Amino acid sequence: MNVSYYWWILIKKFHKLILIISIVLIVVIPITISIIFLSNSNTFTNLDVDLYFNGDNAYTYVEDQLNINTTHYRKPGTQGREDCAKYFVSKFQEIDPSINYTLHNFTIHSVDCQNVLFKMNENFTNILILGAHYDSRARATKDSVNQNSPVPGANDGASGSAVLIELAKVLYNRRQNLSVQIWFLFFDAEDQGYDYSHGILGWDWCEGSTKFVQDIEDFYNSSEEHFDAMILLDMVGGANLKFISEQHSTSSLLNELFETGRQLGYTSAFPSDPIINSITDDHVPFVSYGIPSADLIINFWDNPAWPYHHTTEDIMSHISNYSLEVTGKTVEQFIYNNYLETNDQFQGNFPWNDDFNLPDSDLLTLIMIFLPIIGIASVLLIVRSRLIKSKNST
Repeated sequence: MNVSYYWWILIKKFHKLILIISIVLIVVIPITISIIFLSNSNTFTNLDVDLYFNGDNAYTYVEDQLNINTTHYRKPGTQGREDCAKYFVSKFQEIDPSINYTLHNFTIHSVDCQNVLFKMNENFTNILILGAHYDSRARATKDSVNQNSPVPGANDGASGSAVLIELAKVLYNRRQNLSVQIWFLFFDAEDQGYDYSHGILGWDWCEGSTKFVQDIEDFYNSSEEHFDAMILLDMVGGANLKFISEQHSTSSLLNELFETGRQLGYTSAFPSDPIINSITDDHVPFVSYGIPSADLIINFWDNPAWPYHHTTEDIMSHISNYSLEVTGKTVEQFIYNNYLETNDQFQGNFPWNDDFNLPDSDLLTLIMIFLPIIGIASVLLIVRSRLIKSKNST
């Protein structure tokens, strides 16, 4: 009886084991990962309430920011950046001339920078932060022609800031029915880090949010007030909007935002199988501080549907009123779900403490490729061991 015959007999004997292991590695594990991701969000139904966020208004606010200064746009340390901060103040004073705001001044390598904070419903001790960065990148480092030119930053910066302004307008009209203090926080100096070996020398990403969290004790009374959550809006106005599952985000909070958007019918923007990746963004310092935080952001690194990141083509013609409205209405609905005083039935994920991170999409793909190989190799080693033992016994 030769070795090949033993081999055949043992494979035949263990074919069920081979089949079971293959099924587990190829089918069960990916399905389990998907189920864990999806089940991390409670089943709930959005509160039936009218939404007033207007994407056309938000589009105008994006355009206003780009028109403030067309030489440097909103680069830190320039007049354009300074005038944009003043623009935010003027828009919020249109909502309420007496609204409370704070200019958070700081310097990065002797460059004057400024975060801008507005507060609504300060009589409540629980705080929800809505944030976006407003600076535009100093150099178009991904541009094939104009790498030394500034980035207009229509999507990358201005879109999130525009959504905050329109949200402030619509939420102000319902503020007396909301059981939460809301902060509208505009970050400077987010977008100047190194990219393709270019940037502002010595600068890192998210300088403004990092500095704000370092000084956060100056902005609230920690003995009486507390933070419920932080929601960051970054690149939310481009055409073909599709958010990713950002893994620094608190998953129970991000999943609730995704489910809220899906129930509004925005299944393309909030896909059931989102790209998975970890992005260093303005929410990360808040996560590190202990505040549940979520980043609504798109795939900006490899996206044929929106290829304008850090180029001079990040302009108004690539901004979508609909994308802005999808983002704004989803956040508006989320706030009503959780904080409208007449609502006593909504069962979301509050207090958003649960967090489960998945491997990034590229890593997950590699895992799915190598798991079956490892599994089959393991089975063959078992078979080989049995074969040698059987041969020796004869």
